[in-house]
Amino acid sequence: MTLPTNPLPARLAAAWQALRGAPVRDPGDPRVRIAALELDVQARDAELERVRGEYARLGGQAERDRAGAAAVGVGDLARHLAPLLSQLATMQALAAGGREVRMQDMLKLFGKVESVLAGAGLVRIGTVGEQVPFDTRLHQRLSGADVADDAAVAVRFVGYRLGETILLKALVSRAGAPAEAQDAI
Repeated sequence: MTLPTNPLPARLAAAWQALRGAPVRDPGDPRVRIAALELDVQARDAELERVRGEYARLGGQAERDRAGAAAVGVGDLARHLAPLLSQLATMQALAAGGREVRMQDMLKLFGKVESVLAGAGLVRIGTVGEQVPFDTRLHQRLSGADVADDAAVAVRFVGYRLGETILLKALVSRAGAPAEAQDAI
């Protein structure tokens, strides 16, 4: 009576011999080829897992780098705005204490704030009173009838964009229409 044999050790031994370049008794033996293919699959699976791990690590690192860069950008912007916000807080305290704050000083301070933000990429859309062709990407009409694309409109309130992102559309009305928006100021 013979005991059943486990073909896996024999296949692995034959595959190992084949990988080492040792002569194999029968290179056409399907067991040798199967064992060699199993080793190839295991090696490729291990390589695939290594690449997946590396990809996950790099993805996490890229996300951390992006968050760090954003924090640095916000911190830099805050450093530039802090002195201006300090001046604004002082003006607010003076006004609350009954002292007169000149509008000219407030507008000058606003210009400085806008200049710092422009350095960070914030761009105005339009100038109050400017007549421009209507563009639905940049403009929003205040009220009244529909305005066709490229029809002349007057900017009533400026808008802002940051790079290609529109943060606030400029509010416009038909050119020649009464400036009802100016009454709202």
